Amino acid sequence: MNADFALLLSKIPDPLALAGAFLVVGFLVTRLAFRDRPVGRFLCQLASFAGFTSMLLVARVIPFEATPKMDWTLTYVVSGALKIVWWLAASWLLSGFFRAVLVYKRQARETRLLQDLIAGFIYVCAVLAIIGYVFDIPVSGVLAASGVIAIVLGLALQNTLGDVFSGIVLNLAKPYHPGDWVILDGSLQGRVIETNWRATQILTDSNDLASVPNSIVAKAKLVNASRPTLAHGLTIIVRLDPATVPSRGCSVLQTALLSCNRILRVPVPSVTVRSLDAVALECEVQFFVTTIEDGQDAQNEVYDLVFRLCRSEGIRLAPPAGSPFALPPGATRREPADAAQRLLDHLPIFAPLSDDERATLAPKMTRRIFKAGDVLIEQGIVAQALFILSSGVLVALQSQGSEEGEVTRLAPGDCFGQAGVLTGTASMFKIKALTKALVYEIAKDDLTPLLKEIPAIAAELGQTLARREAVGKSILAELAPPDKNNENFATRLADRVKDLFGLD
Repeated sequence: MNADFALLLSKIPDPLALAGAFLVVGFLVTRLAFRDRPVGRFLCQLASFAGFTSMLLVARVIPFEATPKMDWTLTYVVSGALKIVWWLAASWLLSGFFRAVLVYKRQARETRLLQDLIAGFIYVCAVLAIIGYVFDIPVSGVLAASGVIAIVLGLALQNTLGDVFSGIVLNLAKPYHPGDWVILDGSLQGRVIETNWRATQILTDSNDLASVPNSIVAKAKLVNASRPTLAHGLTIIVRLDPATVPSRGCSVLQTALLSCNRILRVPVPSVTVRSLDAVALECEVQFFVTTIEDGQDAQNEVYDLVFRLCRSEGIRLAPPAGSPFALPPGATRREPADAAQRLLDHLPIFAPLSDDERATLAPKMTRRIFKAGDVLIEQGIVAQALFILSSGVLVALQSQGSEEGEVTRLAPGDCFGQAGVLTGTASMFKIKALTKALVYEIAKDDLTPLLKEIPAIAAELGQTLARREAVGKSILAELAPPDKNNENFATRLADRVKDLFGLD
């Protein structure tokens, strides 16, 4: 019986050869069979490592025990090499496990520096273990010698080490996360892509990638525009004619903010008088947008509305601070008799008209005044005139069942009633006054000859109507994805207008 067992053992291949086979087979299988399956690849690597470890133990090669001194035989060299491979493979698996845990619990880019630090610590421990257990060298002596080397390297790489430790502090303090919009020292701003061991990658608003050393980020005045909420506040300065009563100037600017469609209603926008002297009434206008990326478009719209409201109210803008020029005294508000003519002169849609044509059309415009809350046009009514808002703020509402949603707000210079005038269809919106409003009305019979003579006016009105109705359809669809057919809606509506009026 003992002889048979000894014969069986003699036929078993060398455990060290099997250990090498486990390594080779595990490497090939993970690379070929589990290339696109990370979970299966990790399990295969773990199984290969377990088989490799078991064969080492069978061969009495203990990785965590010092190798006894012996002659440089083939067995001694192979055993030492396999022990080195075992420590490196164990470090690789352990660091991969920690990376997987960190990525599973948090974002991969957010923990990149922490992953690298843990992996580095694991590999350093593995190297020390190899020195102690494979080469049988006292680790204390190695650490003492490495201390001197560390001092020399620390002096040579102090800037790099400063970036590394600053990166550790930033990862622990977490003043920002990947995806946040940050502003550094009031100049550089952009979206954080990732933070690595040396620098923070920021995608600027000009679509350039800025790599800022972590030590500079740690010392800089940092503003996170994405925390605690995505809403971002903007402030602009408006200088008005010093002859303007401050309360009236603030009221006009508040009306401009009320008619803006790109800013948030909550937090409430505000207007503050900063100074008043013989040169200008200086006001600070603050408002909020959904995200900082929307700030540029919102700011442009606010400036446009401030200009339109000031013009409609007869308020002049003052020159910038420090300018040698000043407004001439005696600024006068335009008379109501000239209001219709001036409105036509400033509206872009009536730019194709000659001076005589505008002078002929102005007397035909009917002046109407509405107080806040008045309904100018009901939804479903066919308008028989084109309405032009001269001052105040209107809101376009759309009803579906018992619910009513806001589509857009109208500011001085905006038109409505195009659907009835151009196509004879009912209005999709209810137009309601948010503030006291002055509106001029042009009857369809007076406007039709101009539309036939100058097709550009009809096309511009059709484009405006198309954009407004496209927004209204999205409201009715409860913000459903837009239909692809809506992309050419404006063109189709303009063609329909041309067909109805016989335009070329």
